[in-house]
Amino acid sequence: MAIKLNLNRDLNGEFEQITPGEYEVTVCNYEAKVVGDKNVISVDYEIRADVDQAGKGQKIRFDQFYCTEKALWKIENASIAAGFSEEEAEFDKYTEWAKSLLHKQLRVEVELEQSYKDASKSYPKVKKYLPTQHPIEEIGAADIVTPF
Repeated sequence: MAIKLNLNRDLNGEFEQITPGEYEVTVCNYEAKVVGDKNVISVDYEIRADVDQAGKGQKIRFDQFYCTEKALWKIENASIAAGFSEEEAEFDKYTEWAKSLLHKQLRVEVELEQSYKDASKSYPKVKKYLPTQHPIEEIGAADIVTPF
């Protein structure tokens, strides 16, 4: 897997904090993991640089999708916003769903959530999934092997 550096930034520029609002994003990564006794798909987004918006190229990390029937609503909301086809709406494993989500574009509404470990810090948390207002051709997904 190639790593692409963003060399179009001002060297003296400060890190731009992601603020609450809506962002056009691309799903750039996912990780299957176990949290407590639950299987979770953790999804990362990249704020699209091809759309005129703040935070271009920055990541919104760790959007947790719990792999349970009770939490299926969140997976459905993200899938609808990402424009899933009928073929992508049925899967045997949650990682198959995550693989289908990879490289999709959507719009996310972000709020800042206070860190429970350090009250002086906050991080962006996705609160809502919306269809993109700036669709582009989908990028090909790489094969990823995961445990569930």
